[in-house]
Amino acid sequence: MATPTELAYNRAALIDSLQFTFLMDEVGKHLSEAICGAGIVLNLLLIYVICHRTPVHMKSYAVLLFNFAIFDLLTCVASLFACQKTIFSGFSLTYIFHGPCKYVAPWLCYFCHCFVCHAMAHSQWILLLFYYLDMGASDELKQIMYDLHPQYHYEDVDIWGNLTVSGNTTIFTIPSMTAIIYMTVTCVPIYFLIHWFRNQTLSILASSACSMSETTKASHAKLILALSIQATIPLFWLLASFIFTLAEFGVISGPIPENMTFRLMDCIPSSSPLVAFIFIAPYREGLLRLISKTGIYKKATENRVSSTVEPTTQATAQSTQQYRSNGRNDMRAMA
Repeated sequence: MATPTELAYNRAALIDSLQFTFLMDEVGKHLSEAICGAGIVLNLLLIYVICHRTPVHMKSYAVLLFNFAIFDLLTCVASLFACQKTIFSGFSLTYIFHGPCKYVAPWLCYFCHCFVCHAMAHSQWILLLFYYLDMGASDELKQIMYDLHPQYHYEDVDIWGNLTVSGNTTIFTIPSMTAIIYMTVTCVPIYFLIHWFRNQTLSILASSACSMSETTKASHAKLILALSIQATIPLFWLLASFIFTLAEFGVISGPIPENMTFRLMDCIPSSSPLVAFIFIAPYREGLLRLISKTGIYKKATENRVSSTVEPTTQATAQSTQQYRSNGRNDMRAMA
């Protein structure tokens, strides 16, 4: 039986060996706060400018953009509230939640996790409820985690505190497998289809058979550029899916894939509003007006040149008129 001194020594060595895991957990939490916090602010600003700065001819497009902005906002809120860390425990999926939801209940944390997964591809509402039905018991998931990851000593409350844990006891159920395939596999062909259609459209615009004017072609090319940049955002999803798949089947492991999978996915709803602000002039102008009101950015005064030139022009006109009048008087005097 180990003496108290040996136990203290082993405990100190254990805590020392877990320093990198502690560090990555902290990095993951702060990244979640930074990325999701920025996403919340950007999407709120986008919603505001959509409501107040949308031209009449963009109303139909604005409805679609407003829909995405609302879902991106809710995704950022849910992800910030959950801040999940994925523990790949064999064929079980266990999530440790570091966000504020841990102060409420594991079921709420798991619901936030489900909402984040659903909102990333929200065209099928049924996924939200379907996946939620497969939530495993927290105590059972904790025991699986303890057995498969003994090196972390997650059962030690003095080291980890009271962890909020939820997830799926096994991925080999219809709800879990459907959600995983939907989140990881389908994004690959969709992403390449987007770029295939982009290249086809650019080829049509460049073709001599295209009867559009050069101005119209330039306008469409600019729109394609915006859509192309928008299409690169799912690269975060592809990378997260790739890491998730490798970690789930034991190819890679450790605190980096555990923490970074969902932080990469957080980048999607947080960066999407930037495309609208960069490429849609009315929204860009609306954003700059809002920022200028804070004093951080001073918007250039419109017609500054004309307001300066106008008095000079008026004075010049008056002088010319006076000159002409004096000239006519001199002519009359000479006559």
